Amino acid sequence: MLFGPVRLITKLVSLVVIAAVVYVIVCGVQVVNASRLSTAPAAVGPASAILVVGDPVADPVARSDRVDLVSRLRQAALLCRHGRAPRILLASYPPQSGSVGSFSYDVKTLNGFGLGSCAVVELRAPNTAVALSQTARRLGDGGSVIVVTDAIDALWTHGAASGDGLAAQVSPPPSSKKFVFDEIGPLLREATGVAVGRVLGFGRVSWAAY
Repeated sequence: MLFGPVRLITKLVSLVVIAAVVYVIVCGVQVVNASRLSTAPAAVGPASAILVVGDPVADPVARSDRVDLVSRLRQAALLCRHGRAPRILLASYPPQSGSVGSFSYDVKTLNGFGLGSCAVVELRAPNTAVALSQTARRLGDGGSVIVVTDAIDALWTHGAASGDGLAAQVSPPPSSKKFVFDEIGPLLREATGVAVGRVLGFGRVSWAAY
Protein backbone atom coordinates (compact mmCIF):
# COMPACT_ATOMS: atom_id res chain seq x y z
CA MET A 1 0.00 0.00 0.00
CA LEU A 2 2.87 2.37 0.82
CA PHE A 3 4.46 1.96 -2.60
CA GLY A 4 1.30 2.98 -4.49
CA PRO A 5 1.55 6.72 -3.74
CA VAL A 6 5.34 6.63 -4.29
CA ARG A 7 4.87 5.11 -7.74
CA LEU A 8 2.21 7.71 -8.56
CA ILE A 9 4.44 10.60 -7.46
CA THR A 10 7.39 9.15 -9.41
CA LYS A 11 5.25 8.82 -12.51
CA LEU A 12 3.96 12.39 -12.17
CA VAL A 13 7.49 13.74 -11.73
CA SER A 14 8.63 11.78 -14.79
CA LEU A 15 5.79 13.22 -16.86
CA VAL A 16 6.62 16.75 -15.73
CA VAL A 17 10.30 16.26 -16.62
CA ILE A 18 9.42 14.83 -20.04
CA ALA A 19 7.01 17.69 -20.70
CA ALA A 20 9.70 20.24 -19.71
CA VAL A 21 12.27 18.61 -22.00
CA VAL A 22 9.83 18.57 -24.92
CA TYR A 23 8.97 22.22 -24.26
CA VAL A 24 12.65 23.24 -24.31
CA ILE A 25 13.16 21.28 -27.55
CA VAL A 26 10.19 23.10 -29.14
CA CYS A 27 11.65 26.42 -28.00
CA GLY A 28 14.99 25.37 -29.47
CA VAL A 29 13.38 24.82 -32.87
CA GLN A 30 11.73 28.25 -32.60
CA VAL A 31 15.09 29.82 -31.68
CA VAL A 32 16.69 28.31 -34.79
CA ASN A 33 13.84 29.49 -37.03
CA ALA A 34 13.97 32.99 -35.55
CA SER A 35 17.73 33.16 -36.14
CA ARG A 36 17.36 32.87 -39.90
CA LEU A 37 17.54 36.61 -40.41
CA SER A 38 18.97 38.63 -43.25
CA THR A 39 21.92 40.84 -42.35
CA ALA A 40 21.06 43.39 -45.06
CA PRO A 41 20.00 46.87 -43.84
CA ALA A 42 16.97 46.70 -46.15
CA ALA A 43 15.68 43.73 -44.12
CA VAL A 44 14.69 46.01 -41.23
CA GLY A 45 12.41 49.03 -41.22
CA PRO A 46 13.17 52.50 -39.86
CA ALA A 47 13.36 52.81 -36.07
CA SER A 48 13.94 55.41 -33.39
CA ALA A 49 17.32 53.98 -32.42
CA ILE A 50 19.83 51.21 -32.97
CA LEU A 51 20.89 49.34 -29.84
CA VAL A 52 24.29 47.68 -30.04
CA VAL A 53 24.57 44.94 -27.44
CA GLY A 54 27.90 45.04 -25.61
CA ASP A 55 30.45 42.31 -25.12
CA PRO A 56 31.49 41.54 -21.51
CA VAL A 57 35.10 40.56 -22.14
CA ALA A 58 37.94 40.36 -19.66
CA ASP A 59 40.22 42.58 -21.75
CA PRO A 60 38.30 45.22 -23.76
CA VAL A 61 41.27 45.92 -26.03
CA ALA A 62 42.39 42.38 -26.84
CA ARG A 63 41.75 41.77 -30.54
CA SER A 64 40.78 38.12 -30.04
CA ASP A 65 38.07 39.20 -27.59
CA ARG A 66 36.80 42.11 -29.68
CA VAL A 67 35.94 40.32 -32.91
CA ASP A 68 32.23 39.83 -32.11
CA LEU A 69 31.71 43.36 -30.84
CA VAL A 70 33.56 44.97 -33.74
CA SER A 71 31.28 43.04 -36.12
CA ARG A 72 28.26 44.49 -34.29
CA LEU A 73 29.71 47.99 -34.47
CA ARG A 74 30.29 47.59 -38.20
CA GLN A 75 26.69 46.40 -38.66
CA ALA A 76 25.33 49.36 -36.66
CA ALA A 77 27.36 51.81 -38.75
CA LEU A 78 26.04 50.20 -41.92
CA LEU A 79 22.46 50.59 -40.66
CA CYS A 80 23.14 54.27 -39.89
CA ARG A 81 24.53 54.93 -43.35
CA HIS A 82 21.36 53.43 -44.81
CA GLY A 83 19.19 55.73 -42.71
CA ARG A 84 17.59 53.04 -40.56
CA ALA A 85 17.74 55.20 -37.38
CA PRO A 86 19.10 58.60 -36.29
CA ARG A 87 21.11 57.39 -33.28
CA ILE A 88 23.02 54.47 -31.83
CA LEU A 89 22.61 53.42 -28.22
CA LEU A 90 25.87 51.69 -27.35
CA ALA A 91 25.54 49.32 -24.40
CA SER A 92 28.98 49.33 -22.81
CA TYR A 93 29.58 46.95 -19.97
CA PRO A 94 31.45 48.38 -16.96
CA PRO A 95 35.19 47.91 -17.64
CA GLN A 96 37.07 45.29 -15.68
CA SER A 97 39.59 46.41 -13.06
CA GLY A 98 42.83 47.51 -14.69
CA SER A 99 41.42 47.54 -18.23
CA VAL A 100 40.79 50.38 -20.63
CA GLY A 101 37.21 51.69 -20.58
CA SER A 102 35.46 50.23 -23.60
CA PHE A 103 33.16 53.11 -24.56
CA SER A 104 35.82 55.44 -26.01
CA TYR A 105 37.30 52.50 -27.89
CA ASP A 106 33.90 51.56 -29.29
CA VAL A 107 33.03 55.11 -30.39
CA LYS A 108 36.40 55.43 -32.12
CA THR A 109 35.75 52.14 -33.91
CA LEU A 110 32.25 53.26 -34.92
CA ASN A 111 33.54 56.54 -36.28
CA GLY A 112 36.10 54.63 -38.27
CA PHE A 113 33.28 52.86 -40.12
CA GLY A 114 31.50 56.14 -40.88
CA LEU A 115 28.21 57.07 -39.21
CA GLY A 116 26.91 59.89 -41.33
CA SER A 117 24.65 62.04 -39.15
CA CYS A 118 24.03 59.36 -36.51
CA ALA A 119 24.57 60.33 -32.87
CA VAL A 120 26.07 57.88 -30.36
CA VAL A 121 24.77 57.58 -26.80
CA GLU A 122 26.30 55.39 -24.11
CA LEU A 123 24.26 53.03 -21.96
CA ARG A 124 25.97 51.50 -18.94
CA ALA A 125 24.35 48.10 -18.66
CA PRO A 126 25.57 44.78 -17.20
CA ASN A 127 23.61 42.71 -19.73
CA THR A 128 21.20 42.83 -22.66
CA ALA A 129 18.08 42.77 -20.46
CA VAL A 130 19.13 45.93 -18.64
CA ALA A 131 20.17 47.59 -21.92
CA LEU A 132 16.70 46.92 -23.32
CA SER A 133 15.04 48.36 -20.20
CA GLN A 134 17.16 51.50 -20.43
CA THR A 135 16.30 51.79 -24.13
CA ALA A 136 12.59 51.51 -23.31
CA ARG A 137 12.88 54.35 -20.78
CA ARG A 138 14.61 56.55 -23.35
CA LEU A 139 12.22 55.83 -26.21
CA GLY A 140 8.98 55.55 -24.25
CA ASP A 141 6.26 52.93 -24.49
CA GLY A 142 5.86 51.60 -28.02
CA GLY A 143 9.29 52.86 -29.07
CA SER A 144 10.94 51.12 -31.98
CA VAL A 145 14.50 49.83 -31.87
CA ILE A 146 16.82 47.79 -34.06
CA VAL A 147 18.94 45.52 -31.88
CA VAL A 148 22.33 44.50 -33.22
CA THR A 149 23.13 41.19 -31.57
CA ASP A 150 23.89 37.61 -32.52
CA ALA A 151 21.32 35.89 -34.72
CA ILE A 152 20.84 33.09 -32.18
CA ASP A 153 19.61 35.69 -29.64
CA ALA A 154 16.78 36.99 -31.86
CA LEU A 155 13.83 35.17 -30.27
CA TRP A 156 14.89 35.96 -26.70
CA THR A 157 15.54 39.58 -27.68
CA HIS A 158 12.06 39.97 -29.16
CA GLY A 159 10.49 38.53 -26.01
CA ALA A 160 12.51 40.70 -23.65
CA ALA A 161 11.91 43.84 -25.72
CA SER A 162 8.19 43.18 -25.88
CA GLY A 163 8.09 42.87 -22.09
CA ASP A 164 9.60 46.36 -21.88
CA GLY A 165 7.06 47.81 -24.31
CA LEU A 166 9.51 48.02 -27.22
CA ALA A 167 8.90 47.10 -30.84
CA ALA A 168 12.19 45.42 -31.67
CA GLN A 169 13.81 44.24 -34.87
CA VAL A 170 17.04 42.25 -34.84
CA SER A 171 19.80 42.93 -37.36
CA PRO A 172 22.63 40.45 -36.78
CA PRO A 173 26.16 40.96 -38.08
CA PRO A 174 27.08 38.44 -40.82
CA SER A 175 29.71 36.78 -38.61
CA SER A 176 27.02 35.70 -36.13
CA LYS A 177 25.23 33.55 -38.70
CA LYS A 178 26.58 30.06 -37.99
CA PHE A 179 25.59 26.45 -38.53
CA VAL A 180 23.46 25.09 -35.70
CA PHE A 181 26.00 22.39 -34.89
CA ASP A 182 28.67 25.06 -34.40
CA GLU A 183 26.78 26.69 -31.54
CA ILE A 184 25.05 23.94 -29.60
CA GLY A 185 25.95 25.62 -26.31
CA PRO A 186 24.37 29.00 -27.17
CA LEU A 187 21.36 27.21 -28.66
CA LEU A 188 20.74 25.27 -25.43
CA ARG A 189 21.14 28.46 -23.42
CA GLU A 190 18.73 30.37 -25.64
CA ALA A 191 16.15 27.57 -25.76
CA THR A 192 16.17 27.28 -21.97
CA GLY A 193 16.08 31.06 -21.59
CA VAL A 194 13.08 31.42 -23.89
CA ALA A 195 11.26 28.53 -22.21
CA VAL A 196 11.79 29.91 -18.70
CA GLY A 197 11.29 33.52 -19.80
CA ARG A 198 7.85 32.79 -21.18
CA VAL A 199 6.84 31.45 -17.78
CA LEU A 200 8.67 33.73 -15.33
CA GLY A 201 9.33 36.78 -17.50
CA PHE A 202 12.32 37.50 -19.71
CA GLY A 203 13.75 40.00 -17.26
CA ARG A 204 14.33 37.14 -14.84
CA VAL A 205 16.51 35.20 -17.29
CA SER A 206 19.06 37.85 -18.22
CA TRP A 207 21.70 35.10 -18.42
CA ALA A 208 20.12 33.89 -21.67
CA ALA A 209 21.66 36.72 -23.71
CA TYR A 210 24.79 38.62 -22.77
